[in-house]
Amino acid sequence: MYLVTIHVPIYVQGERRLVTTEWRRSLELLRDSFEGRFGDIVVLAPSLDVSDATPEQSLESLPEDSGIQLIASFPRNCRARQFWTRYRKQWIADIREQLPLAEVVHSGFCDVYKPINFTGHIEAVRAGKATVFVQDTDQVLQQRELSRHAPLGDRLRASAYCTIFERSVRHGVAHADLSLLKGRALHARYGRYARNAKDFEDTSYLSSEIVGDALVEARLATLDSRRPLRFVYCGRFEKRKGVATSIELVHRARRAGAQVELHLIGDGPEHDALQSIGNRLDAGGWLHFLGKRTYGPSLLEELAQYDALLFTPLAEDTPRMIYDGYAAGLPLIGFDIDYVRRCSERDRAAVVLPAQDLEQSANALLALTEKREHLRQLSGAALAAARVHAADSWYRRRAEWTFEAVDRH
Repeated sequence: MYLVTIHVPIYVQGERRLVTTEWRRSLELLRDSFEGRFGDIVVLAPSLDVSDATPEQSLESLPEDSGIQLIASFPRNCRARQFWTRYRKQWIADIREQLPLAEVVHSGFCDVYKPINFTGHIEAVRAGKATVFVQDTDQVLQQRELSRHAPLGDRLRASAYCTIFERSVRHGVAHADLSLLKGRALHARYGRYARNAKDFEDTSYLSSEIVGDALVEARLATLDSRRPLRFVYCGRFEKRKGVATSIELVHRARRAGAQVELHLIGDGPEHDALQSIGNRLDAGGWLHFLGKRTYGPSLLEELAQYDALLFTPLAEDTPRMIYDGYAAGLPLIGFDIDYVRRCSERDRAAVVLPAQDLEQSANALLALTEKREHLRQLSGAALAAARVHAADSWYRRRAEWTFEAVDRH
């Protein structure tokens, strides 16, 4: 079997085991890409009661014959002290129970205080198993950026956290048969320590789900009508995503004369705060809260009605929604974090804004409303990039790398 030891929780409802819709989709893509080479995929993860799911989450169970088994372990919402004094032993015992049948163990590193998936990696290496080690975001860079204006004590704690985090991941990639690192920043930080590092994008849409050229052309044909440009954000509403900054940015652009609107798809803990900002700015005519959506082709078709994806994070981030935007023919308009710069350089489908200068960023939005042909060119590049980054393409490459790594092991 292919054993996944991970921090992403399994939700428990009596005898039922459920995961989020997004996680189920990723697991099914992984299963299909292996074409039965390793047997079942077994996901071993901490547990949460279904009542602990947040309002924006959609939960699903898996059929018994899906080839994916979900095994729930200790409570995910335990405190760090409880993990180390009580639940770590249970977690290690659960890992060791599954290891004898595992041909490959998939893990990573997510949290210094509760190193859940990293514990799986350590146990797998000790047991002599082939290992795949995955890192999704440069959390060291993210933590440093988020804490740069914090009080001294918080900065010192963040520095200590980052030191432990970085050394742990170095150890992980040095002992893994295959390391999948998402983005240039992660390769710069860990690539030289890895035995076998590959660049991997964790996209969700299939090639067959990319919207048709005709749908995008129909939208582009209306650009000359001088209608307002419609920007969209599609994801979780949390502070570090910078949605509040997007609202402020669009407000400034409109004040400078730009015909722009902002539409927000999703939900999250910042929802009420974002609505309060909108009320304060009297933004009812140009700021629209659309609620959450179920991921799938219908969402991509809805996104195709907009002109660009707007992303203004407070720190380094690697959101899949950038590629969902590509799949809908949407270019990216984003702050100049490393990941956005890298997407711009590679895919040529982005406008990069200076995060430290909102006035200059607002002027860039104004320029887009006045020179709309640039958006037309970027939209074509976005669709081309979508075909390169489709999940079936990436997971095929990932499967090939995994087979090679296991054979070498």
